[in-house]
Amino acid sequence: MRRIALYLTMLVLALAMGASGHETYIRPISGWASPGDVVYLPLGSGHATANTELPEGIVNVTVIGPAEEAVLDGMGEISGFWDIYSFVPEEAGLYVVDVYHSEGSWTNIVTNPPNGSFWEHAYAYDIDFDSLNKTGWADDWYVARSYPKNCYAKAFVAVGEEADLSKANEAVGQELEIVPLDDISTVGKGDFAFQLLFQGEPISGIDVWAMKVGDDTPVESVTDAEGKFTLNLNDEASELTEWIVRADTKMDPRIVEAVDLPRGPLSAEKSYVGPVFRAALTLRSDYISTGY
Repeated sequence: MRRIALYLTMLVLALAMGASGHETYIRPISGWASPGDVVYLPLGSGHATANTELPEGIVNVTVIGPAEEAVLDGMGEISGFWDIYSFVPEEAGLYVVDVYHSEGSWTNIVTNPPNGSFWEHAYAYDIDFDSLNKTGWADDWYVARSYPKNCYAKAFVAVGEEADLSKANEAVGQELEIVPLDDISTVGKGDFAFQLLFQGEPISGIDVWAMKVGDDTPVESVTDAEGKFTLNLNDEASELTEWIVRADTKMDPRIVEAVDLPRGPLSAEKSYVGPVFRAALTLRSDYISTGY
């Protein structure tokens, strides 16, 4: 499959909002389309499956499909908290929507241990700690963690009657990527196997979970030595089911490091600094046309 011309880069001023555990996800309106249809791709951000925040900062959206050439003009259109992209597939096949989003860096400063803290929308190395107003801070204040936030999202749209759905089982090269190992047409019928890749290699010991859209009860697991995991995505009672599968490296010591940053005179705490990677894969049960 070839990377085709939906590569939309949106760089806007990121607002100084509260710290976010939000993940970014792409939720196609349908998992199936005909050649020539307009395919709508709402992009959102939230803690669960409800979209609660407009993705701001750097947003790169790439469509990977079988066509030699295809062009998606313009930027996403803002509707509430959704940034809605669209494209028109000219050829049949499976299209992969590949998203990268970063709203910048976040730093958590614990001003009054153990629980009093606030978030600064900047990387620790870019903060002038001497200039911060420390009125009311305890003498053992410290920086708990600081990270550039990197979010990846992925979804599939099958175009035409005989799209090769096995293409969904191939990695596209996201730094943190959830790869389906089972046939995506079986979503909603029980256990489903995945593999988590970090920089192209399997990564173990990472928390992974899935939530069904409309029911935020998590189905959870941890990746094994081969980066593999299985989640029960059973929802056979529903005519249509949609799941968002997520992974988060958090403050994994294989990725971040413990360093000495500015801290209060009575603190000996180390600070955990380094990038955080989050991945979200959207899966649906309608990749095969039902004829209506």
